[in-house]
Amino acid sequence: MELHMIGLNIKHDRHFAVDRPEGSGDNLLLIFKTEALVYQDGKEIHVFPNSCIIYRKKSPQLYSACAQTYCNHFLHFDSGGDSVFSELGLPVDTPFNLQNIEEIETILRLISREQISTSPLRESNVGLLLPLLFSKIAENQTEYHSMEYACRHREELTQLRSEIYSTPRKYNSVRELAAAVNLSLSYFQALYSAYFGVSCYDDLLAAKIASGKGFLANSNLSVKEIAFLCGYENDTCFMRCFKKRIGLTPSEYRHRLLKEYSM
Repeated sequence: MELHMIGLNIKHDRHFAVDRPEGSGDNLLLIFKTEALVYQDGKEIHVFPNSCIIYRKKSPQLYSACAQTYCNHFLHFDSGGDSVFSELGLPVDTPFNLQNIEEIETILRLISREQISTSPLRESNVGLLLPLLFSKIAENQTEYHSMEYACRHREELTQLRSEIYSTPRKYNSVRELAAAVNLSLSYFQALYSAYFGVSCYDDLLAAKIASGKGFLANSNLSVKEIAFLCGYENDTCFMRCFKKRIGLTPSEYRHRLLKEYSM
C-alpha cells in the first residue's frame, strides 16, 4: 500500500459536496464524523457519524453534507489491487459502520504524523501502519444500518440514553442496557454506536463520570457516597475510573473546583 494524502477532521459547511463520476484516480477511505449523504446507483443513502466507505480507484465518488456542518477523515492511497479488501472481508464502494472508532483514529493520527516526519524511516513506518489500519477497520466493521432502519428503535434508544445520564446507577453493564430494550447484545451495540456515534460502553462510563463530577461540584457528599450514587460497587473502582478519564482523583477535582471558586 502507498499513501498519497491524509486529512483528519476536515470540516465544511452545509453546501459541501464531492462529485467525481470517474473517481479520484486512486483509492479513497472516508470516515464520516457527521451525518452525510452518499449517492450510489442513483440512490441517496443517509449515513451515520462513524460510518465508513472505501472507494476503488475508478468508482464514482458522490457524497455531500446533509446538516449545517460536515466533517470527515480521508485517506487517498494505492491499495495495489482489490484483493487486500476481499482478504480482509471489507466491502468496497458501499458504506458500513465502525464500532471502536477511537482505536482506528489513533492509527490515523500516527499515519498523519509519519507523513510529515523527516525521519528516513517515514515511508517504511507508513507502510507498516496502513495494513494495520485496514485490519482494524475490518475488525471493527458492523453491518450497515440506514437512518430509516434505526428509526424503528429511536424512541427506545433515546429514552434509554436519557435514563443512563439521569440515573447512572441504574445500569452497570452493556448487557443490562440491551436487555432494557429487548435487543440482542451484538445488535444493540451496533445500533447504539450507529445512532449516537459512540459505543454504549463508553457512553455509560461517560454518564457515570459526568454524574460524579456534578456531585463533587455541587454537594458535600463523600467520595464513597458519590461512588454509590454513580453505580460503582466501591469507591476504589470509582476513583480509578475517574482518574483515568479526568486525569485527577475525585478529591483532587473537588479541591481544584473549590480553589477556583475562592479566587
